Amino acid sequence: MPEPKLTLGDKLAIARLEARGIRRAVAGIENQPDIDRGIERIKERARKRKPKTK
Repeated sequence: MPEPKLTLGDKLAIARLEARGIRRAVAGIENQPDIDRGIERIKERARKRKPKTK
């Protein structure tokens, strides 16, 4: 499946989730399926978004 075109808002949301994951990893929590699901949810929403046509 091709990578979706991410908007600035999507990229910021992914960065926020990754920062949360880093904080948890520092605390010793290695298994973080909710972070992975959140990132995948953002990418899926981007895939469903209608592409802009000229």
